[in-house]
Amino acid sequence: MTHELRTPLTAIRGYAEALDEGVVDPQEAGETIAAEAGRLERLVQDVLELARLNRIEFDVEHEPIDLAAVARDAIRRYEPQARSFGVDLVLDVNGGAPAVGDAERSLQIVSNLVENALRVTPPGGRVSISAHPGLIAVEDTGPGLATDDVPRAFDRFFLWSRYGDSRRVGTGLGLAIVKQLTEQMGGSVAVESDPGRSTRFEVRLPVLQPPDEKPESG
Repeated sequence: MTHELRTPLTAIRGYAEALDEGVVDPQEAGETIAAEAGRLERLVQDVLELARLNRIEFDVEHEPIDLAAVARDAIRRYEPQARSFGVDLVLDVNGGAPAVGDAERSLQIVSNLVENALRVTPPGGRVSISAHPGLIAVEDTGPGLATDDVPRAFDRFFLWSRYGDSRRVGTGLGLAIVKQLTEQMGGSVAVESDPGRSTRFEVRLPVLQPPDEKPESG
């Protein structure tokens, strides 16, 4: 949960610093800071509920959402951090990307993936967020994962134990939370990695199927 609480705080700090330096539009900064404060409030509420109920799951919604909008929100959230790291943060969206799930939780998932990608991608590298119907993906040009590590990437603390001494990694819970939230929305998450070149995480969510067309009456 420390990782989850840090994410909106990082965005708020980044936009506050960018606003102070005059490199971001004040209205955009204000809107983003307000939105991130709201998400932080929800996360704090989750912590309180989890502690009170001693649960290990979060509540999620199952409703029509647009993963393209989620991708754009993630870009806005992490632009200041990407600039400070010298990493290009790129949006790859062409129209809407409908799915069924929880927009806030989807943003939480993508934020985990983007934050991890920015940590490991060297200056001059690239992190991209793409969205298509039922699919949102985060790809980076970082050091990648060893082939034997890919099957265990979502295990709690596994990548932290493997790479904590050589890379800027989080607490070791972020990817486990990604998997849990995705599965609670009825989806799946997978990772592909080319060691030394790139890593790509794909989150797939259900897509609302259109009702069968009724035959025309004669």
